[in-house]
Amino acid sequence: MTASAPTPALSRRVSRRELAVNRTVWLATGGMFAFYSAIAIAALAFTDVFPSNNLAVIAVGAAVVAIFLLRSEPPPIGSPRNHMVVALTYVVTSAGMFASAPSGAFTLGGAFFIGPLAAVRLQDRRQIAAHLLASNILIFGVALFGGLSTAGVMMTTLFNLASWVLCFSCVVALEAAEAQGDELEQLVRRDPLTGVGNRRLLLEVLEDEIARHGRTGRELSLIALDLDGFKSLNDDVGHAAGDQLLHDVANAVVAAVEPRDTVVRQGGDEFCIVLPETSPALAERSANAVRAALAQVTTPDGERISSGLGIASFPKDALSGEVLLHVADERLRLSKGERTKNEPGASAPASDRRFGQA
Repeated sequence: MTASAPTPALSRRVSRRELAVNRTVWLATGGMFAFYSAIAIAALAFTDVFPSNNLAVIAVGAAVVAIFLLRSEPPPIGSPRNHMVVALTYVVTSAGMFASAPSGAFTLGGAFFIGPLAAVRLQDRRQIAAHLLASNILIFGVALFGGLSTAGVMMTTLFNLASWVLCFSCVVALEAAEAQGDELEQLVRRDPLTGVGNRRLLLEVLEDEIARHGRTGRELSLIALDLDGFKSLNDDVGHAAGDQLLHDVANAVVAAVEPRDTVVRQGGDEFCIVLPETSPALAERSANAVRAALAQVTTPDGERISSGLGIASFPKDALSGEVLLHVADERLRLSKGERTKNEPGASAPASDRRFGQA
């Protein structure tokens, strides 16, 4: 298993899980609160219509939220912080309405972000509806009891109705795009034999994860493995039985690792596992779990299979995906040589060495 030049990445498919952790989308979310703060500051500086003390608090609060978001990493879908970001959108909007009463209806412009943001950052329709209902209740409550004018209450009522249409239009569009993206990914980023990822997916995931781990200063590990004697087995039992064995091996590896880990088949009997936020010590534990899972897989003639594994970690061993793959592959080769060095006719393995940084 040798590393080659990275394959040019295809256009990313539409996925809310990817959009939720996309850095550009996250910066735009933080920028939304920064813009809200700027509007409040402008209202304080150039008008005397709104209560200055209340609006100053809103300007500072929105600025603090913006700085916090812009300086942090985007939370994944399903995390509590992700729900907090969605809730902050309508909490800040409602607070702005109350602070600028009786003319607070102008802050409803910020509330138009609520529906699209919930549609992008949440996948469960029930959770989306819950956030939208909470925003409607809070915003309408402020409009009704917070001193807004009659025109403001009417605008708020119309907005609450329109927000459902806007939000679920985004949900339907995103779900349709995700369904098409899933079909495309099966064709271009999945191994048709085993159902795990292919080399293209491996290179894309490594590129993205190394960039993310470089920003956060966290460790990333990679496990390379192949099966012992697979070519001879394939010749003895036939390709159909060999294909079934590869399918069984892929299933065993996927079951042995965490859902966040990426399992790929590079070709033949060669597999790789990308382990985000995993130190070398934790990667060794994952490797042991994979070994134990593979020990339960049997060949068509009932024999247990064995495999070689090589582990490499970012940033300790390499700073690029290509070099990380090379280090893992070389350690896989050395581990297989170490296990066979005492067999008749086997040559002694090359001595281990420290690989240079990319």
